[in-house]
Amino acid sequence: MKPEFAIGDIVAVDGYENQIFYVESWSEIKRTEEWGVSEYVEFELTDVINGEFLDAFETDLRLICRKQFAEDYLLDYDMTNYPEPTSTAVHWADYFPKLPSVESVAELGKGLERVASDMTKKKAQENAEKIDVALDEYNDYMRLYAAFGDAEYKTKADGVMAKMRREAGE
Repeated sequence: MKPEFAIGDIVAVDGYENQIFYVESWSEIKRTEEWGVSEYVEFELTDVINGEFLDAFETDLRLICRKQFAEDYLLDYDMTNYPEPTSTAVHWADYFPKLPSVESVAELGKGLERVASDMTKKKAQENAEKIDVALDEYNDYMRLYAAFGDAEYKTKADGVMAKMRREAGE
């Protein structure tokens, strides 16, 4: 199955009056259904002026200009009454019409630095509290060892010190 139109040709499409399209690609479709097999060609097109995409069947197209003459044809093409794009494409400028000012971005950066600084201070405070608790526990075991001379208190004190060294090494 050889299509009637080649890639790069300029075509018109039924239902899209006053618009012209480039042929971007084509596909041979062979569809098998309960009542038989049908074969057709489907084209992917791009609007020459505004870049909108369109899929169309070969039967809906008519040739305007072959690829090798397309550039010359477009030089003389009158675009005064060309239709506006009808695409449902998302234009981000509609959602973000104004970028933030440099000052507001700088202010945001300062706020982030303060938050990071506060988080660092909080983490340091939590670590200091853990060390204080561990040292209190160590001192308690050492006082008990000194008062009673029981080796079990000395072993527990050494265990607390070993745990503190392990956590300091992390």
